[in-house]
Amino acid sequence: MSFTIINKQKLPNSEFEIEGEVKAETVAEFRAKALKSFSEEIKIDGFRPGHIPEKQLVDKLGEMTITEEAGRLALEHHYTEIITSLDIKAVGSPAVTITKVAPGEAFGFKIKTALMPEVKIGNYKKSASKIMAEKVEVTVTDKEVDDSIEELRKQVAHDEHHANNPDDHDHNHGELELPELNEDFIKKFGDLKTVEEFKEKVKEGITADKTRKEKEKKRLKIMEEIIEDSKIEMPEMLIVSELEKMVAEMSSNISQMGLSIEDYLKHIGKTLEDIKKEWRPDAEKRAKTQLLLNKIAIEEKIEVSEDAIKKEVDALLNYYKDADRVRATIYVETIMLNEAVWKWLEEQK
Repeated sequence: MSFTIINKQKLPNSEFEIEGEVKAETVAEFRAKALKSFSEEIKIDGFRPGHIPEKQLVDKLGEMTITEEAGRLALEHHYTEIITSLDIKAVGSPAVTITKVAPGEAFGFKIKTALMPEVKIGNYKKSASKIMAEKVEVTVTDKEVDDSIEELRKQVAHDEHHANNPDDHDHNHGELELPELNEDFIKKFGDLKTVEEFKEKVKEGITADKTRKEKEKKRLKIMEEIIEDSKIEMPEMLIVSELEKMVAEMSSNISQMGLSIEDYLKHIGKTLEDIKKEWRPDAEKRAKTQLLLNKIAIEEKIEVSEDAIKKEVDALLNYYKDADRVRATIYVETIMLNEAVWKWLEEQK
């Protein structure tokens, strides 16, 4: 066993706390990985990132920092094993506190996790079949097709202008001369022969987009009805975890626009706490949705094959080289299982 459990206790609100230690020799196994990640992150004059010798890293960071990172990596790696050994149904992201770090010694930790709460689910088959039976006609007008083509012409004019004038940032793409809608233009969008074919392709794209949005609307309606019809003792940790995810999503969107979260909050005149307060009902709904999808998967014995999960995880890790396999597997499994449950709900007649 790579770890020792010192204490475990059930807390109120469907939460559970584990106190334990990762053994010193296990921490030592993750030392090289800790050094590698520091070597890629920090800058030391005279050395390329990723090629900094151990001595220089220890001199700069101190043995304590390296030991702590190795301990953290070891704990992350063995987290699933720790939870499985206790035979508890943990859900969501755990809150981890480090209680002891000393070079050459065991690494102390406390883990607080939410437990799968008591879920009394309503008649989800009835809700799904009723909402799926509602017919929705998806139509696309000529004007929508024309507007979409107009946007594509503006985009092409803008991109070509900047490709030819890389230093011109002031040009508004509304003033640029738009390309003709002819055979040269449509070739940019695939192997198309005529303008009519191109218009048909644009119409197909708009139809697919509208169909997807209608499907999302139906899924929301189904879930709202199931939530209304169910009783859940909601762990606070799950709501907090959802809020953290929502804030991370917002930060990522804001930084893509070249702003910092501080600037954005100043601009809208709100604090992060204000935003979390406003978003709390949505976070609770998101957390409940996940619990109910899990519950339906268990009730209906809906599963995703391990091969399919592994294939997706491999593809993901190929793209995000530094991602942790354990976390990536949990993430992929959740998304694939959710989709399988939704497909099952949509087939209820």
